[in-house]
Amino acid sequence: MAGAPPPGVLRGGPVSTIFFTYTVRYQQAVAAAPPGSERFRATDLARLAQATLNLLLQPGPAAPPLEDVAAALAPTPDALHRVASALPPARGERLLRLSQRPVPAEAREAAARRLVRGLFWFLAYELEPLLWDRLALAEPIHPALLEALPVHGRVLEVAAGSGRLTALLEGRARILVAIEPCRPLRRLLRQRCPTAHVVAGTAHRLPVVGGWADLVCSCAALGPDPPLGGEVVRGELERCCRPLGTVALVSPEDPAWWQQRGYEMTEFPILEVKLDPDLEAFFGPPQPPHVLLLKRVAA
Repeated sequence: MAGAPPPGVLRGGPVSTIFFTYTVRYQQAVAAAPPGSERFRATDLARLAQATLNLLLQPGPAAPPLEDVAAALAPTPDALHRVASALPPARGERLLRLSQRPVPAEAREAAARRLVRGLFWFLAYELEPLLWDRLALAEPIHPALLEALPVHGRVLEVAAGSGRLTALLEGRARILVAIEPCRPLRRLLRQRCPTAHVVAGTAHRLPVVGGWADLVCSCAALGPDPPLGGEVVRGELERCCRPLGTVALVSPEDPAWWQQRGYEMTEFPILEVKLDPDLEAFFGPPQPPHVLLLKRVAA
């Protein structure tokens, strides 16, 4: 196992809390949730790591409104208080106050369904990591896309998951640092990629010194909105890349948003993939990564 990254890679300092304006992205996530969301319950939210809860429930485009969280969890005080304790004090207290409001049973059930649908992917990453790992391996990255990645020298992969892309970078990079916020996925990542330096961290505040990487990359994880995207994340990706280095995004959400910010897009043929029945029943139809966006960082 590679262990800790070499000296001069990571930067110190506390993790900051960043606030955003609420938009309708949560509602869009609710509408697009895969069928596997039916297997989760609102109380599963309390099983997520406290750092995950703190990040997901910050006010922002993809965050569920606290009214939904309060209505869904009020009947289960233990789960409610665990979630509240993960939030900044004022926000946790507001959640507890909201939970005291009278809400009809039907409205509570509807809020619970919205909650697990809107946060489906985060529940899947932490609570069903082996299922997610099987999906990632069953949706291979197009070989021509991999050849187009300018992999050399020092490579930083962000939101590495269980190592679908990491394993393919491992033999090409001189030093490979893989950032992943989810503990169960980091465990799988270390097993799959023993020479990679696996580090806990989030894309909105990468624990890496500025200008360290020749290539900063991410696969099927980032988009235009927090917590896994937006201007803060874009700024962090580009901050960690050396001048004249490259930031590469494989099948990010909303490629047009990245194109508007200077990323050049190439599409590759979609590979034919057949998922095992249980995977498709949980995650829906396969979506193998086939889009590459590249940006050369200014000198």
